[in-house]
Amino acid sequence: MSLIKRGFGGSTMKDVLYYTKEIVLAYKPRAILIYEGDNDISFGRKPDLIKKQMKQFCEKVWQSLPHCRIYVLSIKPSLSRESLWPKMVETNILFKTLCESDEKMTYIDVASTMINEDGSTKKDLFIEDGLHMKRQGYELWRVTVRNALMKNELKYEASSLKP
Repeated sequence: MSLIKRGFGGSTMKDVLYYTKEIVLAYKPRAILIYEGDNDISFGRKPDLIKKQMKQFCEKVWQSLPHCRIYVLSIKPSLSRESLWPKMVETNILFKTLCESDEKMTYIDVASTMINEDGSTKKDLFIEDGLHMKRQGYELWRVTVRNALMKNELKYEASSLKP
């Protein structure tokens, strides 16, 4: 499985829409893993707008790559944005519903692995700024994302290896 990393720090759904041709379509991927919404919420954007822009992104991708599968990661909780968590949860619900409406989309819940039983965010997953994750946080994501991709993408990987 070949991976091309095209993430850029501080991005929003608006940025992804603007740069879709350069950072996504130029590579003709068969699947896309996208994480957005965190910064959108911190900039005061509404969950409905973020969902609308995610849908626009998917439609833009499918215009050029009609069979491309899109994996949408949930927005993560963070210590520095705890007051924004309710809006992030609302956005995650909208993302999940959007993914359930199209068989080419899969919602991957990375957020629940980052929350304690009492509902608080796991503090040991973050560096001092309370926003960016330590290696432990990325390890949780790695396991969750890998499981989802192996479940859904392995059949495509195997077929691409046949002569």
